[in-house]
Amino acid sequence: MRSINFQSFYLQTKRLFIQQFRTEHITKTYLQALNQEQVVGLTEARHKVWCKKNVIEFISQANVPDKSYLFGVFIKSSSKPIGNVRLFNLHKIHRRAELSFMFYDQEEWGKGLATEALSSIVNFAFEDMNLHRIHADYYEKNLASSRVFEKLGFEIEGIYKDHFLYQNTYVNSIRVGRIAPR
Repeated sequence: MRSINFQSFYLQTKRLFIQQFRTEHITKTYLQALNQEQVVGLTEARHKVWCKKNVIEFISQANVPDKSYLFGVFIKSSSKPIGNVRLFNLHKIHRRAELSFMFYDQEEWGKGLATEALSSIVNFAFEDMNLHRIHADYYEKNLASSRVFEKLGFEIEGIYKDHFLYQNTYVNSIRVGRIAPR
């Protein structure tokens, strides 16, 4: 696994740019979204009431070189922030990382932007960071995440039965993974 200079990190896609997510990227839309069931209801972020102080703490803990990187995703034409992607639990010896994401700007849902951003980050992780494997988990009910992972070539590797308590009932967690192209 190769280290990256994350402070100067910058990726560009057709419609987006991606850089380190920092405290100055916290917007009113972001804070509101973190407390909306529609946005975080199928994530572990739902267990907390989010305010600027604990978001700043999260950003600090999520941006630790060679351990965790929190990417901000922005619309290229307007610089509007729309989502976050995190590579974390990085393992140098085994060259693997875990992936999570949240696209919080509901005006931008359904346009393929999550797939576009994640495709760019996954390719960067394999090619530039020299990762061998990326894996993620999602609530079985989260059909949007399921579609994104499928489009990106992730394969279902397993099911954790009754892994999450959701609305007073247990739901499965789906484990997906993808190996770097050889």
